[in-house]
Amino acid sequence: MDPHLTLSAFSFSLAPALQRSELINGLRVVKNQSTKTYLRVTTAQWHILEMFAAPCSVPAVLSRALDTRTCLPLGEFYELILKAVRANILLKKDTGVTPAPVYGWRLGVRPALVIRPLAVLLVTGVVLSFAFQHHLPASLSDTFAGLVIVSAALSFGSVLTACIVRGGGGEVFPIPWHWWRLPPYFAVDSSDAIMLPTVGQQAAAMATPAILATAAGILVWQRPEWSFIPLVALALSLRPIFGGKFAGIIRFNPSDLLSDAETGFIFPLNHRPSKRWQSFIRAIRHADTWARLAYGVVWTLAIICVGGRFTDTPPWTVAFWEANGVRVAVAIGASLAALALGYLTWEFYLFAREHVRNRRSVFRLWHRRWFGGNQLVLHAADRAKAVNDSAVFRGLPSPDRQQLALEMQVTRHRVWRALHEYGPVPSKLSLIVSGRIGLYRKTPSGSLQRVQVLAEGDLVGLHDRADPNHPEYFARTLTPVTLFTIERAAADRIIQQHIPVGTLTNTALKLPFLRRISLCQNWHFQAVERFATLSAILDVRAGNVIFHESQFTQNFSVIFESEAEVSQRGRHLATIHSGDFFGEIGLLQNSSATAQVSAKRDFRCLSINRLEFLRFVTHNYSVALELERVSSTRLGRAIFPLNKGNFRST
Repeated sequence: MDPHLTLSAFSFSLAPALQRSELINGLRVVKNQSTKTYLRVTTAQWHILEMFAAPCSVPAVLSRALDTRTCLPLGEFYELILKAVRANILLKKDTGVTPAPVYGWRLGVRPALVIRPLAVLLVTGVVLSFAFQHHLPASLSDTFAGLVIVSAALSFGSVLTACIVRGGGGEVFPIPWHWWRLPPYFAVDSSDAIMLPTVGQQAAAMATPAILATAAGILVWQRPEWSFIPLVALALSLRPIFGGKFAGIIRFNPSDLLSDAETGFIFPLNHRPSKRWQSFIRAIRHADTWARLAYGVVWTLAIICVGGRFTDTPPWTVAFWEANGVRVAVAIGASLAALALGYLTWEFYLFAREHVRNRRSVFRLWHRRWFGGNQLVLHAADRAKAVNDSAVFRGLPSPDRQQLALEMQVTRHRVWRALHEYGPVPSKLSLIVSGRIGLYRKTPSGSLQRVQVLAEGDLVGLHDRADPNHPEYFARTLTPVTLFTIERAAADRIIQQHIPVGTLTNTALKLPFLRRISLCQNWHFQAVERFATLSAILDVRAGNVIFHESQFTQNFSVIFESEAEVSQRGRHLATIHSGDFFGEIGLLQNSSATAQVSAKRDFRCLSINRLEFLRFVTHNYSVALELERVSSTRLGRAIFPLNKGNFRST
C-alpha cells in the first residue's frame, strides 16, 4: 500500500458487508464480515468513514470535513484512512475480497452467566497453585502427562471461548489443529470477541486462563509431579506483555481508550519523534498504563515464588527475603529501568538520526559553497544535466536544451561581489551550480533591500522578463558562486519562442522564492511547483487592509516583498515579513478572520483563493500537516478538532 497514492489519487468506498458493534466506552468496532477484519473507531472517526458511502477520493472527503467543520486532527485523519484501507473497511473501486470461512458453531453460552464462575475458577486455581508444594517431573511419563493435560485444557478453553463468543452474538472462525506446537491442541479463532460488549470480551479473555488455572491448581494439590508444564502454560497465558490478552482486562479508566487510529502508527509522518513522544506522554498519564505495569510486577513476583517452591526455597519466609530481598528488588527495579532506558535510547537514536542527517546535509552544502566551488570539475555532461534539471528549461524542446548546454560557459565569482551584468538590464543569463546570490531592490531612500535569495538550480539574469511589472533587480553574491553562463541575447532567441511570461514568472520568480521560505521546507518539490502555478502576485498599496477582522477569509497569502501589520481589535499584534503567511486559520476552520492584516508599506504577496487553496492542501498531506502545526502554534491550542467557540460563523 503506497501511502501517497492512497491519500491523494485513489477513490474508495465503504465495503458492502460491514457490521458495527455497539458504542462501548466511546469506541465502536467496525467489521468487514467478508474478510474478518476489524477497526476500532470513535464516533467522530466513523462520521469521517461514512463520507465514503459513495465512491470518492481522500482529498474530497478531507475537503468536505473542513467545509462541515468536522475534521479530525490531520495525523489521526490520515492514520484512520490507511488503517481502514488495510482492514478492508474502505475498498478501491472494483476490488474484490475473498470471504473468510465461518464455523457453523451452534453451541453458545451467555457471557453474563459464566464470567463469575470463570473468575472463581481462576482465583481458586491460582490460590491452589501457591498453597501446596511443587515438584519437577520425576520421569518422562510425568512430563507426557503434563503435556496431555495442558493440551486438553487449552482445547477445552478454546471451545469455551467459542461458546462465549457465539452466545454473545459473535462469529467463530476455524483454525486447524496446531500439530506443530507443543503441546498440540484444538483451537478456534475467537477474534470476533472484539465485537462483544465489555462483559463478553472479559469472559472470552478469561476462559482459557481459568481452565488452565483450575487444571494446574488441582494437579499441584493431587499430582504435583505433573504440575510443572501446566504451571508454565498458566504463566504464559497470564503474561503481561508479548500479546498476553488477560492484561487487557485491567482497565481503570475505560472511557479514555484509544482507537486504532491513535496507536500503532503506519502513516509515515506519524513516526516523527515528536509524535511518538506525545503518544508516550499520553500513555504514562493514563491510569491503565500504571495498572498494567503493577500487574507485570505482581506477575514477576508470582513467577519468583513458584520458582522458589520448585527449588525448595520458599519465598514467603523471612529467611528468603533476608537473604534475597535486596536482589529481588534490584532485579525488578533494574528490569523496569532497563525497559525505560531501552525505550529512551531508541527514541533518542531516532531523534538524533533524523537531526544529524539534516545537519549533515546542511554542513555539506555549506562546505561545498564556501570551499568546494572552485574545485568543481564541470564537463559538457554536467551542463546538459543542469539544463535538463532546471524547472525553467524543462519546458524547452530537447534540441534547444542541448543548444543551451553547448553555449554555456563556466564562470566563478567571489563572495560579496556586485554582479552588474545581471542588473536591471541583464546582459547575461546564468544557471547557479554552487553558491547563493541575493536579489535586491532600491528603496525610496536609495538603499538596497534584499528581496530574494537564489541558490543551486535557480536562474539569475531573467527576472526582468519573469517580473515585467517590477523589473529593477540588482544581484550580489552571498557566497562564492559557480555558474553556467550564456549571453542573454542568445538565450532569449531560444526561450522567447517556447516559454511564455506566465511560466517564467512561476518557475524563475515564484518557485525559487517558495523553496527558500520555512513554510515549504518539508514540501515535495512538485507541491512547491503546484503552489507557484496556482498563486498570483498581488500588489497592495501602503495602508490598505488586505482582510478585515471578523470577515470571512477568502484567500491564503504569502508575503513576497515588504511587510504587513497584524492587529486585533485595534491592538498591534505583530509585524510579518517576506516569507510569512496569513489566512490559513480562517480557511482551515471555514471561519472568519481572527485578526486584521494591513500593508505597512507598498506590499506584494502571493495569493491563492479559497477553493484552490483547499484543493491544493487536501491533495498534499505534508502541506496540510505543516499548516495544521503552524496554525495550532498561532492559536495556542490544537486547531482540530473544532469545538464550540473555536470559530466564528459569518
